[in-house]
Amino acid sequence: MQMILNIDNDLIVLNQAIKNHYEWAGKLLELALLGGKTDEAILHPLAHQRCQFSQWINCNLEEGQPGAELVSHIYSAHVIMHDRARDLTQAIINKAVSPIILTNYHHAQQLFINSIDKYKEYLFESRNHMDTLTGLPLRHLLYSKFALMQARNQRAGKRIFVLLMDIDRFKSINDCWGHNAGDEVLRRVADILCSGARRHEPVYRFGGEEFIMLIEASSGKEACQCAARLCHHMESNPVELGAELLTVTVTGGIVGLKEGESLHDAIGRADKAMYHGKNTGRNRCIYMSETGQLITLTHQVPGESPGSDPGVNTNAEFSHHP
Repeated sequence: MQMILNIDNDLIVLNQAIKNHYEWAGKLLELALLGGKTDEAILHPLAHQRCQFSQWINCNLEEGQPGAELVSHIYSAHVIMHDRARDLTQAIINKAVSPIILTNYHHAQQLFINSIDKYKEYLFESRNHMDTLTGLPLRHLLYSKFALMQARNQRAGKRIFVLLMDIDRFKSINDCWGHNAGDEVLRRVADILCSGARRHEPVYRFGGEEFIMLIEASSGKEACQCAARLCHHMESNPVELGAELLTVTVTGGIVGLKEGESLHDAIGRADKAMYHGKNTGRNRCIYMSETGQLITLTHQVPGESPGSDPGVNTNAEFSHHP
C-alpha cells in the first residue's frame, strides 16, 4: 500500500503548498486595496525561488520520474506568475496600474492554477490505477512507465528487461485455505517482492496471481541477477496464515527487449519463458535469450560459476534447455 500512501501524501503536501501560495497572493491583494510597504517576497527578481511553493517543486522536479513533465509545466507557470505579480506590484507602487498589466497577472495566475489542476488530475488517475488489494500499480501504469524508461535508456545506453512472475500453485492455496487466505497471500507476496526489489525496480500487479517488473540493466548478467535475487527472496520469506507459516514461491520468465520490439511482444516472450518454468518444476526463473534459448537461473546467490551463454554472462548458476 506504500505507493497509494505516497500519492495521498503528495496530495496533502501539494494542498499545503497551494495554501501557502494563496497567503502570498493575499499580500499582493492587501497592497492593492490598503496600500503599505511590500517586501522581497514579491519584488525580488528570484522571488519564485524563495517562496514556500518552490520547495514543493524542487522535491518533485526529478527528470524521468512519472509526472515530471507536468511538474515542469507548474514550474514554468510559477515563474511567469511571479514575474507578472512583480510587474503588477511595481505598477501599484508607482500608481500606474493599467488594464493590460492587470490582465497579464490574472492570465498568469490562471495558467498557474490550471497547471496544478492537471497535475492533481494525474495523481487521482494514478491512484485509480493502483490495485486496492495489494497497493501495487496496475498494468496501465506499467505501459506509462515503459515510455519513460525507453527515453531514459536511450540516453544512458542501458537495456530494458521484462520479468513476469506467477505464484506457484495458487489455486491450491485458495482450495485449501479459502479465498480470504488467497487475498492475504497476494498482499504478502506483493510486500515481499517490493521489499526484495531495489530502487528503480518497481513491481506491478499484472493480473490474477501474476506480477511484473521492468528492469533497467546494463547487461543480461545484471538483469538475471535481479530476477534470481527476487525469486530467492520470495522463497526465503514464508507467509503467515494465522498460526501457520506457508512457504510461497514464484516462477518467473525474463527477457530483454529486442531492438524495435513492443512491450506487448516482450511480455509474450516472458510469458512463454515463465510457463516453461512452470512445466519443468516451478520455483525457478527462466531467461529467454534473443535467439529463443531457455536458461534456468537457480536461486543460488550470485557469485557462483558463470553460465556459458554469451548474451547473458551472469554469475547466477544456469541450467540450459533445448
